[in-house]
Amino acid sequence: MLKLPLAALALTLALAVPATAQTAPATSTATPVVAAPALPEGQVNIAVGTFKCKAAKCYSDLGEGIADALTTALLNTGKFAVYERENASQLTEEAFFNGGTEFQGAELLIFGSITQYEPEASGGGISFMGVSVGQKSSTIAIDLRIVDAKTRRIIGATQVQGKAEGNSFNMSGLLPVNIGANSSPQIEAAITQMLNNAVQQLMLKIPAGYYKAM
Repeated sequence: MLKLPLAALALTLALAVPATAQTAPATSTATPVVAAPALPEGQVNIAVGTFKCKAAKCYSDLGEGIADALTTALLNTGKFAVYERENASQLTEEAFFNGGTEFQGAELLIFGSITQYEPEASGGGISFMGVSVGQKSSTIAIDLRIVDAKTRRIIGATQVQGKAEGNSFNMSGLLPVNIGANSSPQIEAAITQMLNNAVQQLMLKIPAGYYKAM
């Protein structure tokens, strides 16, 4: 009888037994949460110019009301030293870039255009006894341009939108907006959402060098 050495026998048995798959411990691959960038210290000296109407249903009181409301919203953040728009009617984008208007004190000017304004549009709904019952929605969108008051160079631009549908919008926290007789809680909710988005985008896009210690 052939006798195998003990080591050889152990190797033979190991080869005969099917290998068991080894599973490595699972490692966490969760994507790290990226924190919002901290804003620089200080405040930005800023003024809000006129807002042009480019949407079909836009009207002059709306442009003036949005500019005033944005001025208030920026001031409420505590990150902007907002200059009063005493010569607001003259602080137009066209006049400024043509060299005809200067604004003392502010380092940055905000100009805007209302590109979408739908105070009450019918959305998708249901049909009841032959009558279409749609859900109303209000939408507003604006283009914003951030301009260096000294060099007259556009240093940033963004587009923001606000929308309120049916009765799903939040009535709390509405910003005071004077848009004339065409106001309603729904369009005011859409405007408030748009203004909040505008303030966030402006704070992100303004370079740190414009924040000054007060």
